[in-house]
Amino acid sequence: MRPPTATARWLLPIIACGIATAGCRLVGSGMLATDAATANRAATPAGSKPAPRTIHLEVLFIRCADDDPKFRDQLWNHVDEQALGDSLRRSLNANGMRVGIVTGDLPPEVADRLAAASADEAVGEIAGVDPALARRLLQVLPGRRSELVTATRLTNLVLLEQADGEVRGGTYAEATPQFAIEARPAADGRITLEAVPEIKHGPVEKSWVGEDGMFRLETGQRRHRMEHLGVDVTLPPGGMLLIGCAGQPSTTVGDGLLRDHGGGGDRGTMRLLVIRPLARSVDPVFASATAGGDPSVE
Repeated sequence: MRPPTATARWLLPIIACGIATAGCRLVGSGMLATDAATANRAATPAGSKPAPRTIHLEVLFIRCADDDPKFRDQLWNHVDEQALGDSLRRSLNANGMRVGIVTGDLPPEVADRLAAASADEAVGEIAGVDPALARRLLQVLPGRRSELVTATRLTNLVLLEQADGEVRGGTYAEATPQFAIEARPAADGRITLEAVPEIKHGPVEKSWVGEDGMFRLETGQRRHRMEHLGVDVTLPPGGMLLIGCAGQPSTTVGDGLLRDHGGGGDRGTMRLLVIRPLARSVDPVFASATAGGDPSVE
């Protein structure tokens, strides 16, 4: 009979080999599981959001005479102004603005002007002085602010604004009329478009602006934002937003934004603003469900 010490020495190598073999298998399985989980998290990060897709907007400035019946009256027979609501529509009209949407074909007046415009006339950064039609292409991110300048900078702009039953007057130095534009796509291809009139004015200043939970230093002019005149409409594919002047030439908000200043001559001119999405867009939240994605969005 072998002594206990000798037996222990004989069993020790066998136990060590068994532990080593089992240990290698356990460690290997754990590593494989960890690697697989890591790969899955890398492929689909938890809580990640789809990257925002650029929305393409076509902007047209169509210049016409103040007394042109096609653009003062006939055009608006094809425009749905009821989509804005009675209260907002009255407020816009009191401030010299007329706004509506078109959900079908282009109104004949707009289609004829587009067909007659040459390639040179159809290209421009903002509505200048001479071209009968100016065209811009905007690329905006969903839910992010963009600025659409409607006229060149004015040394002084006198403006009468009606709000809350009162008339407010002001003179803005070094003024730039513009719209703050924001577009938000929906799952069904429609786009909600927001346009708020603004006047940038005064000297260039530095200020802290809060955005996305943090502050950043912004350099620019002061902004007078007319929130009560902002429009928020939902456009179906192929729809467009039209903004024009209402009433006779004056010093209203509509005149400041879309009436030509200092042009001279017996007949004044105004501009019709047309904004339309170039193609169907989809909310990024639902973009992954769209087969192959939409080539019209980036």
